[in-house]
Amino acid sequence: MRLPETSAEHDLYEAAALWWNRPRDIPVLVDAACDALVAGLDSDGLAELAGVSTAESVVTMRELVGRVFDELDLVWPPSGDALPAFRYGRAVDHVSTLRLSIDRVDTEWFVAEPMVTIHIDEENWTARAGRSGMHPDDLFRPVNQLTAGEPSVVLISQSNECGVLGCGGVSIRIARDGDRVVWEWLDNGATTQRHAFDAATYNAEVARAALDRSWAVAVS
Repeated sequence: MRLPETSAEHDLYEAAALWWNRPRDIPVLVDAACDALVAGLDSDGLAELAGVSTAESVVTMRELVGRVFDELDLVWPPSGDALPAFRYGRAVDHVSTLRLSIDRVDTEWFVAEPMVTIHIDEENWTARAGRSGMHPDDLFRPVNQLTAGEPSVVLISQSNECGVLGCGGVSIRIARDGDRVVWEWLDNGATTQRHAFDAATYNAEVARAALDRSWAVAVS
């Protein structure tokens, strides 16, 4: 059994690994199966997976996906821990700019709460994700989680619907790739967007934001 070698295998493996940990994300897996068929992967189980009902039971799905991976000779069960080892081989053509601001925000669940807002190419991606940012202490202390090194997954926004950390939040997978830092946005287990940053500029901005304590001034 082997890890993926082609883009089609790669995307199917990632979708299955994310689904394995979040079984309700069947649509993401079905879409990946459809894309794999279009890309030329050939398997009876894969064709069945591409047409499976999104209401199928977890037991049936695990049997089916296991059969697909056996037919394609891919490692089963899929491991999310193995993903960064090959995910970052993909190039991101555009190099973006990153700016982190710490703003006091009112939401349904918080009043004047300091939150880290992510601006990419001067667009507010925290707002674009439809979520609230993380408290700076959750993101930067005791360890600066945005530091790029070995691949890691970091929760960078929380749900506006429940106000509980980890409930419906958005994460990013961060890794150093040569002279770049790559982010992959994960929303409910699905990769929705990739960004690349110049590593030196990225590291300087992340370090600056972590040292910013201006938000700690008491609110009258």
